[in-house]
Amino acid sequence: MVNLITERPNLLSKFLDRFKDCFSKPLFVSFCFYVSGLFLELKRTNIQSITFNSPVVSYENLQYFISEGNWDPEEVNNYRVEILQSSPTTKTCRKGVLVIDDSSCKKWGIYTEGARPQYSSTEDEIINCNVLVTSAYVDTKKQYPVNLRPYIPEDDPFIIEFKSKIELAMELADDALEKKLSFSDVVFDTWYFACDFIAFLKEKGLCWITEADSDRQISWQGRWVRADELVKLIPCTKFNRRVTVPTSTDKKRSFLFAAFETKVKGIDGKVKVVVAMGNWDERDTKKVHVFVTNHLSLSDGDVIKRYALRWKIECIFRDLKENVGFDQYQVRKIKGICRHWHLSCLAYTFLLWTKQNGYFSRIFHQKLKTIGEHLQAFRKLNTSVCIEWIDKNRDVFQNFLGLHKPLPVLVKN
Repeated sequence: MVNLITERPNLLSKFLDRFKDCFSKPLFVSFCFYVSGLFLELKRTNIQSITFNSPVVSYENLQYFISEGNWDPEEVNNYRVEILQSSPTTKTCRKGVLVIDDSSCKKWGIYTEGARPQYSSTEDEIINCNVLVTSAYVDTKKQYPVNLRPYIPEDDPFIIEFKSKIELAMELADDALEKKLSFSDVVFDTWYFACDFIAFLKEKGLCWITEADSDRQISWQGRWVRADELVKLIPCTKFNRRVTVPTSTDKKRSFLFAAFETKVKGIDGKVKVVVAMGNWDERDTKKVHVFVTNHLSLSDGDVIKRYALRWKIECIFRDLKENVGFDQYQVRKIKGICRHWHLSCLAYTFLLWTKQNGYFSRIFHQKLKTIGEHLQAFRKLNTSVCIEWIDKNRDVFQNFLGLHKPLPVLVKN
């Protein structure tokens, strides 16, 4: 396929036109080219590689756009979510959950703001990386990022105001409420099971579901016990129910479980505790998982099912990084990095929007299921547009290629 940016396929142009009010005319042109470049099949997707693959894009304009241009990524992101909310196929609903998690982007240089040797949940080790805290909407039919916040380590020399991951998680939960998203629960892993975050969610009137660390103190028959001791204390006859849930690899796993209402040390009010025997995949060394929620009216099995939706955020970031260059930015300032992240989320949203509304399925014969398959379909459309442009602008394209001989006619009338 032709791997170039010239004019855009009509479907993408109509989608990007919705964001015109967020930019001046020159910046909107750069915005369209930058987002279009995120769909190219490049070894590394960045400003240099995008301009290298286009006869009509200026490196200086894209560099200015991402680093210095006067536009607000939060405004763009808010409108992106409004578009999702305006369509019945992508709108949030009470069957879905808001997932709070963090991700990382590995970096080799030492001069990128926020990139420090720190724990990467993606790699499960300490590496030099940028870390971001994210919110995502997930239900059984769709998933997409809602917003993000960069995490800057306290010892970073570029830091202006330090905010912990818990504080950033609070901001993202508040942001979801401001956007008036519909969801049943806020779901997060053990790291975010902090008293301050739980108190914040209670103040906001939100239900939550999480997993307890093995040493978390939970009340059992009037005494505090470790979470990993519960399975030994609960009679085995109580583990008489089973639930099957999908995981991050889309494989299904079964859990035997028992549940009861009790208290967790440091947390106000009653909670429901669901002790489940089983593991998420072959790499999961824990044979017992202890889930905790303040959503007391939720059925015991549904506690596990809704927590399992959390794995979909891994699918989101896999698609973001593999398909639209989320971790391949070339800028060093955190301002430009955040802009790149938001534009990658917008590119992902375009692919999701086409997928959920079946646009490419009406154009191509084959059935398209994944985000990756929709990306390949878009690249085919882009190829046809590029070929037509090249035939109409052979002199420009000849100069771009640095050829001495004129190009032959590619499209005959």
